[in-house]
Amino acid sequence: MTALVRLLVACALAALALGVAAASAQQPQGRITGVVLLGGSEPLTEPLTVQLIVLGQSGVQAAQETVTEAGRFAFDVEPDADLSYVARTVYDGVQYLAPPVLLAPELPTAEVELVVYATTTEPPPLTVDRTVVTVLRLDRANAQIVFLREDDVLNPGDRVFIGGEDGVTLRIPLPDGTVVAEAGGEGDSRVEGGTLAVAAGLRPGVTTVVSRYVVGYDQARDAYALRVTAPLPTEHMEVSVPTRFADAIRPLAGSIDAGTRDEAGELSTVVAHDGAAGPGESVSVLLDGLAGRNAPNSLTGTGGATIAVVLALAVIAGGAAVLHLAGRRSGA
Repeated sequence: MTALVRLLVACALAALALGVAAASAQQPQGRITGVVLLGGSEPLTEPLTVQLIVLGQSGVQAAQETVTEAGRFAFDVEPDADLSYVARTVYDGVQYLAPPVLLAPELPTAEVELVVYATTTEPPPLTVDRTVVTVLRLDRANAQIVFLREDDVLNPGDRVFIGGEDGVTLRIPLPDGTVVAEAGGEGDSRVEGGTLAVAAGLRPGVTTVVSRYVVGYDQARDAYALRVTAPLPTEHMEVSVPTRFADAIRPLAGSIDAGTRDEAGELSTVVAHDGAAGPGESVSVLLDGLAGRNAPNSLTGTGGATIAVVLALAVIAGGAAVLHLAGRRSGA
């Protein structure tokens, strides 16, 4: 072998070695493994598609899919402390997500569990642990109020309730003067017969159903009576209204003044139902003096107390929650 040939061979081998090293350096150094558990106990033996969603500051950055083997799955990822990783699957028509995972070069691996359930169309004895309504925005020019409602629905069974033939699992009575009513999260929602009909699967344990409302009020009266009605037996109901939105915020019959609360720097008046509520009972609060004699703008809003809730919903539920958050920010 001549010196020239030896040199060319050496250069080729060096280039190959550099290429292998570069490719090796680009390989993901993190790994997320997990298991799909049926009913929270035994691994699901049938193959199931699992998706890994990569979330950054601006939303979804990437996604990859795999199919389980004996209930187990794995993803190779690049560990980045600025990203979070969410495992997602759909079983029997219901979406499930594992808690978000954070990785970093010094902590490059994680193990997650995806718990799935069988479904049922037979309604279990549902109750509501807690209903919280937060008034978010007051549009004085258009005489409208925007608020968010959160119902923690308790399913004592061991299956996901998916509703009957119409798919409706919860019917939330509408407040007076409703202009817009919609539920965030999976499943459809529609206004039907004086209620917001929600078609979201109600899992064993507590499922939080988040809904958003726009109501109109009479500018001549300069007041609005907000009545929040229980769709099911409910342990606790409350309404939180930023104190600056009205000259007076008073409880109506069956409700009590629960004091004030500082919510992310916003002082709010809280009105609660006097004890547990049966289906059809309401927590009611009068917002009097909505004209805002000392207010510099016709549009005022707050979002601090519920931003965390909606961000969590955005991860779990997708686009509807993101739209709600964007709407509040633009009006704040």
